[in-house]
Amino acid sequence: CLAVGRSVLSARPACCHCPVILLIRKIKKSSLNTSHSTQPPSKMSTPDPLQSTISSLDLSFSPTQCGYCGGRGSLSQGMWVERLTVSDYQALLDRGWRRSGRYVYKPCMSLTCCPLYTIRCKAGEYQPTKSQRKVVKRVQNFVKNGTKSKEDEVSSAKTTKNEAASNNVDEVNKSLKRKEKELTEEDGKEIFETTNVKPSQFKKVEGQRKAKTLRREKYLEKLIKSGKEGELEGEAAVPKNKPKHISALIPDQNFFALNQKILQSETDSSHKFELRLVKADLTDKHFMRSFHASYRVYRQYQTTVHNDKPQDCGIQTFAGFLCDSPLIYETKENKVLGAFHQQYLVDGLIVAVGVVDILPHSLSSVYLYYDPVWWGKGPNLSPGTYTAIREVQLTQQLDLPFYYMGFYIHSCPKMRYKGRFLPSDLLSPTLLSWHNIEHCLPQMEAAKYSTFADIPVTGPAIALPSMEVGRVRLCVRDRLTCYE
Repeated sequence: CLAVGRSVLSARPACCHCPVILLIRKIKKSSLNTSHSTQPPSKMSTPDPLQSTISSLDLSFSPTQCGYCGGRGSLSQGMWVERLTVSDYQALLDRGWRRSGRYVYKPCMSLTCCPLYTIRCKAGEYQPTKSQRKVVKRVQNFVKNGTKSKEDEVSSAKTTKNEAASNNVDEVNKSLKRKEKELTEEDGKEIFETTNVKPSQFKKVEGQRKAKTLRREKYLEKLIKSGKEGELEGEAAVPKNKPKHISALIPDQNFFALNQKILQSETDSSHKFELRLVKADLTDKHFMRSFHASYRVYRQYQTTVHNDKPQDCGIQTFAGFLCDSPLIYETKENKVLGAFHQQYLVDGLIVAVGVVDILPHSLSSVYLYYDPVWWGKGPNLSPGTYTAIREVQLTQQLDLPFYYMGFYIHSCPKMRYKGRFLPSDLLSPTLLSWHNIEHCLPQMEAAKYSTFADIPVTGPAIALPSMEVGRVRLCVRDRLTCYE
């Protein structure tokens, strides 16, 4: 919707719902000129302290390296922002944008190799799944006991046993298919005479697979004998595991309390586990006290988990990427809005940091980095899932309706975990309306890119701006003008 040359910026009104046009540098929303003007900047009034300011636009169509598929087909456009109000950024999120430091960008959805769909979870309706509850329990057990609990050991043993059984079945099937082909070509021999697979192996695998069914049948037989046949009729309608609220899993002491350590572990735990929320602000003294400790965790995470070179994750990169936010801090309804770091501390040391933006209608997850050594000590602690659950909890306690999880990339299997935080909606890249992710999945299985045009919306689409974009003021070559 914007075209830019070396020194001329022009806006095309055909795409009037695009927020870039409404955020162009030196916008004066209160007094828009209807005629062409060329006032020098010196005569312009002092900018509103709560006014968004764009420094430059990036409208190139050069593909870059994709961090998800590894190819060179990633396409997006964006802008470098000096200042950004939380309301303007909320509007950008609802139009498919996302920030990385001071750079705010939007993927070219129909052209990029891996389409990035904005995803948001309805925090008030969220019910953790069984696997998510297990993640929370494993972290709690590790904090309390310092080692694997008996429950974890049993669970791990069961998983190993089931995996072995599954592998057994796969090997048996492969062997049978291979030998069956040989039989066809040789005009037949008995399969058990030509294969190394023994009948006893089949019995063992079948026994393992039928164990659950047998327990189920035994349970139903017991119900019939006790005269409770009526319970069988409605049994299918009743979920086996009743939904559990997030507060039943983790402590409620996760309220908004800036610069304070909030205890999360029990008094008799092996480790002292705390949360601390600080502003992501390089001028904030509280933030700077833990800046270097936080950077060391970031550096270790990038070099270990993402295999970055040490020179690519220096302290300046860290500061610009995660600590220098363009968001303007505001206080509304006793909540401070802006960019924050939620720090996870064990025995006084930072083991993980969730970078989040608190906005008027949502909490937006920006990035997560953690100490791979500490999280690797426990049994499948899953820091990504655990911290996401804690951020949902924080969203609930701030009384915000939505938890934005960034982008959902269906073409990248490792990113599909976001789709398990239900109920969640995906944003249509063209309609800018929200659609239930469970209804969108079949279309994304069929094709990487979809607009979800034939899927019912879960809420009203965003309202188009009433402002005429041709009357928006622009600053071109340091002179004030407007599109008309």
